[in-house]
Amino acid sequence: MGLRILKSKRVLQGLTQVQVAEKLNLNPKTYNYKENGRTKFTLDEVTKIIKILNLTLEDVDEIFLEVSNLS
Repeated sequence: MGLRILKSKRVLQGLTQVQVAEKLNLNPKTYNYKENGRTKFTLDEVTKIIKILNLTLEDVDEIFLEVSNLS
């Protein structure tokens, strides 16, 4: 469920996976893997995503901590 929230927050901001990947200095395929749970986000990436998507602490908990998507 957490990564679905991440996707919905990204879409609500009007951003594509490619745009977020560019802001994170990631290959779009790498970002896609992370957003779909195939690989985990680093702490640095999470910090940047919080700023890019204007996430609240509640959002961060639901997205990254509940589903252990942080490496």
